[in-house]
Amino acid sequence: MKLINSVLSKVVIGATGAVLAHAAIAQSNGVGDSSVSLEDYVRKVVNENPEVQASWRQLQVAMSDVDIARGGFRPQVDVLASSAYTDRNYGLDREYMGHTALYDGFLTSSEVKRFKQAQVVRFFELMGEVEQKSLDTALAYMDVKMFRELLKLAEENLITHVDVFKQIEESVEAGVGRRADLEQISGRLSLAESNVLTELSNLHDVTARFLRLVGEKPANNLQPVTLNSAYVDASVTDIQTLLTSAYGTNPQFNAAIYNIDAQRYAVDSAKSLYHPQVNLTASYGAQTRDQAALNNTITEASVGVNFSYNLYNGGSDRAAIRQALSQVDLAKDLRDKACIDMRQTVQIAYNDIINITEQLPSLNAHRLSSDRVKSAYMDQFTIGERSLLDLLDSENEYYESSRAYLEAQYTLEKARVRLLAASGSLAQTLGITKDGVPDVLNKAEERISYDPNYVCPAVRTNFEDELNILKRDTDGDGIVDLWDDCVDSTPGAMVDDFGCEAKEPDMAPEPSAADFTLDNAKIINSFNVNIEFASNSTEVLPEYENSLRDVIEALNNDPNSGVIIHGHASLDGDAAYNQRLSERRAKAVASLLMNKANIEARRITAVGYGESRPLVDEESDAANARNRRIEAAIIQLPSNE
Repeated sequence: MKLINSVLSKVVIGATGAVLAHAAIAQSNGVGDSSVSLEDYVRKVVNENPEVQASWRQLQVAMSDVDIARGGFRPQVDVLASSAYTDRNYGLDREYMGHTALYDGFLTSSEVKRFKQAQVVRFFELMGEVEQKSLDTALAYMDVKMFRELLKLAEENLITHVDVFKQIEESVEAGVGRRADLEQISGRLSLAESNVLTELSNLHDVTARFLRLVGEKPANNLQPVTLNSAYVDASVTDIQTLLTSAYGTNPQFNAAIYNIDAQRYAVDSAKSLYHPQVNLTASYGAQTRDQAALNNTITEASVGVNFSYNLYNGGSDRAAIRQALSQVDLAKDLRDKACIDMRQTVQIAYNDIINITEQLPSLNAHRLSSDRVKSAYMDQFTIGERSLLDLLDSENEYYESSRAYLEAQYTLEKARVRLLAASGSLAQTLGITKDGVPDVLNKAEERISYDPNYVCPAVRTNFEDELNILKRDTDGDGIVDLWDDCVDSTPGAMVDDFGCEAKEPDMAPEPSAADFTLDNAKIINSFNVNIEFASNSTEVLPEYENSLRDVIEALNNDPNSGVIIHGHASLDGDAAYNQRLSERRAKAVASLLMNKANIEARRITAVGYGESRPLVDEESDAANARNRRIEAAIIQLPSNE
């Protein structure tokens, strides 16, 4: 009894501590807060984050550099004044002098051009910082939401284990339970408690990261993230289009492009040192004493052109040119790095979107199945038909499957956010702009245009079908190798559901130009046949045979009628495979009509449409079930039939 009380006390204390900690976090986040959106936090970060502000100051400095360089085009006027006792009987007391550069080897013009392009570099660097902080904030925001939900799952799992523990404890105390079961549930209970503490720690870490970025704790109520952009819909956008678009809008890549141009003007500035210097000078002076030291005021004014040409400067000028050329090479290397980094981010994010979109239906099916198993096992455990181990395993599988499904949902959203950030359009998609930033591009010395196929060519890295075990079809018979028992079947041969060559059944012929279609046949009636197929299967299960009753009755009532069987597939999977699968399903239904209802083959035409005519244009469990269907059209046969 002491052991039971000790274990239960430990669990209750641990669970209570976890719940209290969760409540403390919720309270610190502001339980009474109104719902806050991601856009609200990103807008705050873009306009207040110190790193973004520092990048904004760099742009302001660069804009001032242009004005400083332009000063070289204007005259330089110096006023010299002094107050001192001088004992001399000669000399000239200058009052002012002027200096204007007539020719400086185009140094000033090159510097102005360089700083104009440099300010565009600073502008794109600021936009890059805005995109990066928008991305960091979005990821932190979604992580906070995800770990809050994961913590809730862990707490529910812990509560379930506590309930089971209480049942086992009561049975042990009543003398009908086994002490080994109590030890077993105690261990599982400790693991459930550890899961809660782990999720609490994770939530604490992401909250601290959020606080560093935003400057405040996340609100208790966070709105869902909604990205209204077709750019992140990988089902309608290919990787080549995504990369080409990103090259034109990614701020880091554009900053690197303009930096090359700025450094080229720096080379021109360095080369100007080899040119002569021609200056226009003017001066005016006055003296109060003549050569005899008498108080006699004399004035003097002069204007002229000065010419100077440096013959040797210790090798500094040549070194300056070499340095400027190296800066150009460095800028090109940075451009290549920006290209590689951007390409990697886009390709990884795109592949994540494709793969996770395909995984979600399976993960959700596993979660729902585990939930049903857990509920059934709990009922059976209560009446003694399931062991404690069965019950705990089903509970753990449900928790892990729910956790995996939740993480996959957030991972998909984070991949979409990363893809938008890599294209430089995340802030724009969220409707966020940095306050006070001028349109610096209109002030550029030259707008840069480039061919992305030459500067940063797109390289496809997505897996080919032969590398993907889920899609690999070595013999091209429409059965993936994973389910294909005969991976070397004859090309074009009829195969069964396991990819082995089968005798062509006595069924309707393949449709041809002479066959009936919906376009040229007179339709008498149409039916949606309620037949559900398993994934990758063409088998019509016995319970669906009655679904053809109306079709058979219509054919029997009119001997001059025929039927067109239309097979359709869902949108998930390879389009070519779905086309073949829909054709085989239509043929399977046609064969059923001939074999079970004795309908003549000449009266039946089987057509497959693959995924070209979906009822619901999306990929989900509900949509896939509706799109994976059979339709039948009763037609009037020609009189010669």
